[in-house]
Amino acid sequence: MSQVGLLGSRPARSAGVRGWLQSLGRAARDWILRAVAPSRAQAVVYPVPHRFDFEIAPQRLQQDDTRSLGTHLLVELYGCNPERLKYVPEVERALVDAAHHSYAHIVGHFFHEFQPHGVSGVVVIEESHYTIHTWPEERYAAVDLFFCAESVDAERALAILREAFEPERVDVMLVRRGIRDRSPG
Repeated sequence: MSQVGLLGSRPARSAGVRGWLQSLGRAARDWILRAVAPSRAQAVVYPVPHRFDFEIAPQRLQQDDTRSLGTHLLVELYGCNPERLKYVPEVERALVDAAHHSYAHIVGHFFHEFQPHGVSGVVVIEESHYTIHTWPEERYAAVDLFFCAESVDAERALAILREAFEPERVDVMLVRRGIRDRSPG
C-alpha cells in the first residue's frame, strides 16, 4: 500500500519493520562493544541504552518537544534538475529560502562550489542548521534539516526544496535527537 502527499509516493509504515530495525541496531551495538573490549577480564562493558528513535517516510515532520530535544530530517532528493544543483547562487537561494519560509531564524550561511561541479553549504539557524551537498552529475542532493523548535515548519522547507530542485523522488528519514527520559524519578 502506498500513500501520496507532500513527500510523494511512499510505503505505508509498518511497526514490524521498525521493531526489526531496532533489534538489528541493538545487535550491532552489542557486537561492536564486544569487538572493541580487549577482554572481559580487562574491561567492563556497559550496555548502551537504546536511545535511537527514528521514522522512515514519516507522516509528520514537526518537532515534538515532549519526545526529544531536536528533530533531524535526512532528505534524499533523486532525479533533480542538474542545472539547479551545479552552482552556489541557485543552491544557496534554495536553502536560505527554505530556512526563511519554514520560520527558522537565520544566523548566517556559507556555501562552497566544487570543481568541476557540485555544491556544499550550511545555513546556521538559531534552532540549529540546514545543510546540503549536491551531485549534479548524479542528479542528486543530500539535505539535512536539523531543528530544535516546534515553530519551525519543515513541511514548508521541503516544499521550497522540491520547487527549487524539481526532484523526481524524495525520501525522508526523521531522527529524534536527545531522546527525553520518560522513566519516573
